[in-house]
Formats: sequence, structure tokens, C-alpha cells
Amino acid sequence: MTILKTRYVCGRILCPGVLLAGSVFLLGCQLASNSVRSTRGPAEETVNAGVVAPQRSAPPKAIVQQPVTPPREVVERPPVRTEEPIRLRPVPQASPSDRAVTILTESSRSDWPQLRANALEALISDPRLLREEVLAGLVDENRGVRFVAAMSIARAETCELAPFVEPLLTDSSQSVRAAAIYALASCGLDVDPTPLASMAFATDPEVRANAYLVLGLLGNESARALIRSSLGTSLGLVDPVRVRLVDLQAAAALVRLGDHEEIEPIRAALFAPVEQAEITALAIQLLASLKDEGARQMLVRLVEAPSDEARPPEIRLAAAEAIAQLGANDPKPLIRLASEYQESPDAATRAQVASLLSAADDATAMAMLTDLMGDPDALVRLAAAGSLLSLEAQNGSEKGESSSAQASVH
Repeated sequence: MTILKTRYVCGRILCPGVLLAGSVFLLGCQLASNSVRSTRGPAEETVNAGVVAPQRSAPPKAIVQQPVTPPREVVERPPVRTEEPIRLRPVPQASPSDRAVTILTESSRSDWPQLRANALEALISDPRLLREEVLAGLVDENRGVRFVAAMSIARAETCELAPFVEPLLTDSSQSVRAAAIYALASCGLDVDPTPLASMAFATDPEVRANAYLVLGLLGNESARALIRSSLGTSLGLVDPVRVRLVDLQAAAALVRLGDHEEIEPIRAALFAPVEQAEITALAIQLLASLKDEGARQMLVRLVEAPSDEARPPEIRLAAAEAIAQLGANDPKPLIRLASEYQESPDAATRAQVASLLSAADDATAMAMLTDLMGDPDALVRLAAAGSLLSLEAQNGSEKGESSSAQASVH
């Protein structure tokens, strides 16, 4: 399965994390700076948010007694044993796969919303594990996590969970309501998409961008006129860079709906000024998700530009991953680039290295991901775990297809 990779936009800062390929969810949702921190611990997670844990009274204080000298016959040394000592069997170390699962499940229950959201996205590659964690995400206190949970159910095709998405149609967040509409529609359920029309005219850039995203993914060509008319309405006093990000999402939606000429402004955004790197990063991901072969050489230029024109690490890594998603069978160039930045002092860069390695089906890539799962930064560990799980899922799928082909031959 090809995993979707997401980059969150919190304000103007592109938050690092697991980058899932296929669509880009624009969230000004305070994933990284949530003002209300979760009070849930791993052992206290529950899908039923209405259940209140009983109050526990404080344990009684221990009674302190004066030591008593025992009788001599009690303290005498016991006879020496002559039996052979018990030989304990060595405890096997956890496999990289087991470590990855542990990291992802613990991250999905973290106090940090961005970890919870990124973990749910990473678990798309393993629908069985996603089923175990995503229901808590649907009732999460953070709207960004609820948004990702609903989108993950659609992307992993775990449609048996669709009834649990229905309450989100009345969520307090318009972005979450948009995600719920997409999840239910993609599962073939009857859902009213008309609320997306008003969202497309919202003055909140987060809401408008997510409406464009869902309208594009739903694939109803009648939405083209709606999107074009909404582009003429102002977003108010919003930072021009954020306006540009929203416009790129509109262009991507129009491409998905058949207006292929709208690919040009996305390609042009690849060469935005260096200080507007978030525009370039979003354009890279959109072009990869749209499978734009015409952008391949442009992406190569971003990776291989000479030193005097070299792009920042985050752009080079994102462009290399996009090239791989467009179809690049040789993992060696990816591994060389990943090795260049694997020891970067910047945790966000190391997380991107881990994400890039998900496209390098190679034993060296697996070894590098295993090392990165021991990184001191939680986001890097999560990205590495997600990539390792993705590679294993891809290998399992390829083996299954090979077995089926052999069976049909015989």
C-alpha cells in the first residue's frame, strides 16, 4: 500500500513529522502548540469519553514500628545449598518491527497532539493496528488529531469504522466536519456534501484549504465552478504566504477535477524564494500526489543544484522523496542523500531523512531506520518507525502478489 504523507501547516510554520504522500492536509490547528495538553496516559486511554474514572483515595500512611531483635534461631545462617544454580534463558531482544509498533502505539497515546496525529497517519500502512488506535483519535480533544483520524479511516479503507465518524459531522471544527464528509463519502455512505460550499468561502485559511482538499478528493467535477468563484473572495488580513498556500491547494483540487492546466502554478511554486520554503515544500508534495511526471526534472534540479544554488536540506529531501514517489527503482541515490543528513543537528531534518528512507526498499535503508528509531527526538523516532512499518507492508504486499501470480501459473 502507498502511504499518504501529510505536512501540517500550523500558522506559517511547516511542522516536521511523518510526511504521508497522496494529499496534503493544511491544518492551522496548533498540533505542535496545543494550549490544552492531554491528560491521558497510555494506560488511561479510552474510546468512551463519557466514562469517568472513579476517584481514588490516598493510601493510608504506613505505621512506623521500632525494630525488634529476632530470636537467635531465626537469624542463624541457613544450610548451604548444593543444587545446581538455575540457568535463566536469555530474553530475546525486540525485533525492529516490534520496536516500530511500540513507538507508534505509544506515540498515538502521547500528551503531544502532533505525535498523536503523526502516529495515526503512519499506522495507515497497517490497518489492523490503526483500528486499535484510531477510535481514540476520533474523540481527541485536539481538532487536528480528529481531522487526521477521520482522513486515516478513509485512506486505510477501514470502512467498518465509518459509523464512529458520523458524530464528527456536527463537530465544532469545520475542518473536522470536512474530513468526516470525505471519510463517509469514500466509504460509500450517503452524506450531504453541501456544507463544503460555505467552507470554500471561509475567511479562515485553514478551513478553506481543507475544503479545497476534500472537494478535490471527492472528484465531483461540478465543484470546479465553486472553487473558481471562491478564489475571488478575500481572506482578509492573512499573511500573503498563507494565501499562496491556500491557492496552491485550490489549484491541486482543480487538477484532480480535470483542469490540468492548473498544474502550472504549482510547478512555478517549486522555485519560490528561499525564505518562502514552505511554499516550495507544499508544491513538491502536491506534484508528487498528483503524479506529475512533467515536474520530474524540476524536482531533480532542486536536489542536484550546484553549491551556489543549493536548496536547504528540507527542500532537497522533500524533492528526492517526491521523485521516488513518481517512480524511481534505484534506492542508492536516496540512501546517499539520506546519509548526508542522517547526523544533522536539526531534528526536523533527521525526521525527513527517516521519511525519505520509506521510499528506499533496501537493507541499508532498513538498518538506517533501525538506528533512527533510537534517536533522542520523539518525532524522529516516530518517523523512522512509520517508514520501517511502511517498507515492511510494501514488501509483504509484493510477496503476496508474487505468490498469487505463481498460483495462477500453476
